[in-house]
Amino acid sequence: MTSKKEGFLVYFDEARLEQVLDKGSSGIPTTFSDALSIRDWSVGKVCVALLGFSESTIDYICLAKRGKTVVTAKQRVEFTSFVGLEGIQVSDITARLGAGIKSHFIRASSGVGGAFPTATWHSLIIALKELRPHIAAEIDRVLSLQRLSGVRLSGPSAEVALQEREAIGISLDIFSGGTGLREEVLSQWAPVETDVVLNADGETGTLKPADESSFLLGLPSRYIQEESALQHDLMNWQGATALHQLGGSTFNLGDRRLDVVYANRNSLETTMGVDLIYYNSIFDMFTLVQYKLMRDENGEMVYRQDSNIHAELDRMDQFYISTKVQSTASQHKHFRLNDDGFFFKFVPNRGIQAATGELVKGMYCSREYVRFLLGPGGPKGPQNGTRISFKGAPRYLTNSQFSDHVHGGWLGSRSDQSKAIFEMVQTHLSTGRAVVVSRETRR
Repeated sequence: MTSKKEGFLVYFDEARLEQVLDKGSSGIPTTFSDALSIRDWSVGKVCVALLGFSESTIDYICLAKRGKTVVTAKQRVEFTSFVGLEGIQVSDITARLGAGIKSHFIRASSGVGGAFPTATWHSLIIALKELRPHIAAEIDRVLSLQRLSGVRLSGPSAEVALQEREAIGISLDIFSGGTGLREEVLSQWAPVETDVVLNADGETGTLKPADESSFLLGLPSRYIQEESALQHDLMNWQGATALHQLGGSTFNLGDRRLDVVYANRNSLETTMGVDLIYYNSIFDMFTLVQYKLMRDENGEMVYRQDSNIHAELDRMDQFYISTKVQSTASQHKHFRLNDDGFFFKFVPNRGIQAATGELVKGMYCSREYVRFLLGPGGPKGPQNGTRISFKGAPRYLTNSQFSDHVHGGWLGSRSDQSKAIFEMVQTHLSTGRAVVVSRETRR
């Protein structure tokens, strides 16, 4: 009886590192592929791989996905989601586990080999974390990415995480003007594995609440900031209330910078939902999105109005009136297709998944359109109750339509009043909702 196989280690020539290294990401390789023949590995399956780019070191841990056969007895293997190991010496590994472990190393030049037996692999992972304790959490995140890939998580905590994910993802699309940055970042998210309870089918599970469980904490540590200027402003603004959770991330593209901050005054169990406030200082514009979850009703995704939505619409009305600039636009950048800036996104709730960069295909609806949908002329169900669905609300914006128009400065309130933004944040936090604040500036 053969022992079960787990991850594997591949050695590449040092010149290969120069080819795949992303010069703008602190020594992290970009996604790349190679032709290898690794036994006992089915097409499409995701594994964890260790990579070395010299004879004496183990340099990265990452995900590897096997593709189709490309040459005789070899398959295309794609490597993604890298974490740098700071050149762990092979001699330090053999000192702990014995020289025999080197028999499992695969050389890319030959491209043939097998995975580690389970016990050996687990011992190797323990050794890596002991040698690099400050990145042990990042190693665990990659392992969680592999183990939870394709698993759909549900429950109240998953619902909050889903909304946070949508807010962060659309912020990245608006900022970048495309989907590449968002796909790169979101596809590397994974929850802490001990916060997940898997069901018997192994394909679904529940995400448990945790003391610190914002979506940002499941992203690679290189995206997380100790404290950005925006975080400082939110924490120290006069009259600001204490926050249960606060986390931030910063992204740079050319001469532009995006600061993303997650703020929550409530425990996860009492969080009512998530709002996004996107502020673009280049266009003197902010856009607010409130997320509402749709539920499956006989195969159709439907939103039934909750008890808070009319009060939330009233708050939007008040903010729109108080922050609207009354003067005539005097610069090109001030012209809009719609200067309202207040939207809802209705999100089909099918759970949240790790290791995917996609946004949920939902509906962005303006404040005024939602008032219509909830009013006498809006869509009704069989019992004449208010219900919002894809069929009943055809004048919605898709993810790409919304992000493109906000990116171009076409949708959003015309305001440069930073104080109004912070007042909005504090008001929404006081209603039991978490807030994702994204601020785009010139560097």
